Amino acid sequence: MVLAAHPIAAKAGAAVLRKGGNAVDAAVATSLMLGVVEPAFSGIGGGGFALLFKSNGESLALDYRETAPLGSSASMFADHSDKNRVGPLAIATPGVLAGHARLLEEHGTMKFADLARSAVNAADSGVRSESLSLRMLRDKESGPFNKISHFEASSNVFKRRNRFPVLAKTLVALAGSGPSAFYHGSIPERAARYLKDMGGVLSEEDFEKYSPKERKPVTGDFLGYGLVSMPPPSAGGTLLIHGLQVAEELDRKRSAREEAGRLPATAAVLGSMLREKWRFGDPEYTDVPVASFLSKTNAKKRAEEIRSREVMTLRESTTDVGSTSHFCVVDRNGNTVASTETIECYFGSGVTIPELGVIMNDEMHDFDVVPGRPNSVAPLKRPASSMTPSIVLKDGSPFLVLGGAGSERIISSVFQVVGNVIEGEMSLSDAVSSPRIHPSGETLEVEGGFGRGTLSELRRSGFKLDLRQKWDPYFGGVHAIMVDPRSGRTIGAADPRRMGSAAFD
Repeated sequence: MVLAAHPIAAKAGAAVLRKGGNAVDAAVATSLMLGVVEPAFSGIGGGGFALLFKSNGESLALDYRETAPLGSSASMFADHSDKNRVGPLAIATPGVLAGHARLLEEHGTMKFADLARSAVNAADSGVRSESLSLRMLRDKESGPFNKISHFEASSNVFKRRNRFPVLAKTLVALAGSGPSAFYHGSIPERAARYLKDMGGVLSEEDFEKYSPKERKPVTGDFLGYGLVSMPPPSAGGTLLIHGLQVAEELDRKRSAREEAGRLPATAAVLGSMLREKWRFGDPEYTDVPVASFLSKTNAKKRAEEIRSREVMTLRESTTDVGSTSHFCVVDRNGNTVASTETIECYFGSGVTIPELGVIMNDEMHDFDVVPGRPNSVAPLKRPASSMTPSIVLKDGSPFLVLGGAGSERIISSVFQVVGNVIEGEMSLSDAVSSPRIHPSGETLEVEGGFGRGTLSELRRSGFKLDLRQKWDPYFGGVHAIMVDPRSGRTIGAADPRRMGSAAFD
């Protein structure tokens, strides 16, 4: 089974499984297709994380997050302008294709050329399907439309056509030479030359030096279930496990089926855990206290603070946006992949390399603009992330494979879905579609769908509420697969807040 943020992408991955490919093969095909059908969210101009749990019990995390250019510096965005999210200086070295190459070399069974074929065909012939990306561009007052309008090459690609022939040619070239050709030779030379002429600093050397990194997943447990998730530079995995362990100490299960009883504690846990995101950064540059976050002693301490109301203030407000794309795969042999990829803000930097047809990320936006902090800019550094590809284990085998899109709402939404399934004993579909909350500054963002009693209880607990509509895209998009531990049967749930879909092999 494949779950992805667009039905065409899910079908591309499922077709690979039917041909005998494994979960990694299907994940690569799904990723490439997502870059064609939903280019506002992810693509080969971006980066991501992949979490694997293999049928032999081995788990691993691959970090192909973008890296800051060699020409970057800690003070380059100190003026707090929008240069870190729009234009050439916002672009970090893309990692998606390097990630694909590593995944296929070490864990795949099929050739990149075969896996790219469906994406090539879609890019060349045109995408005749509704998408969130198209909806954004139809709204001429929207931020994404205005961003694309700043750049002629991007306007030509995205506003006047429903097909991407230049991107198709680039994918064909990569199919012939392999994805590593994106980092050596004429492709990076053309990209670097174009960006330099625009005032950017991304160079050929940045492409040549790029390499994905295999990391050890962070692990923990929650109410008897095992937790496996993404380590730093992701803050998501560590904070997810920490938050769930705090929730277990609070014994929310007593009121798990009573929404009003459980939600105030959920809000307090989310506020407590998300306040710690500033501590995260690239582990090669920053000493992230992962062991402390994952300790049961720390979880007990946080739970006591919440009980005593010493931690009622939610957190500092942020100015994040809700881009990114998550997909997950489970194959017939029990291999699983949970992967989250992004070009950061909607349509990334807004810059498309005209000779390649590739829209580039604005991942420099994920760094702290203030020098001297854990997530400040440095050459070749990876920015911290909220992406939280995760796997929940039951008796040592995959039970839930999930992750989400939506910036920091990724962490809070994945947390709530896991809690809904394990504590609330909900069906997977209900767990994903149920209303959510998210702390933002002194305000608790509350999605439509909660009962009046629940809202009253939140107010009595001291929270200032900002009420939003039901199934608001602000609260991200969680896609999840549940595996029946007895039969091995898979059940998928795509988030109604996004155009997600399941496809079966």
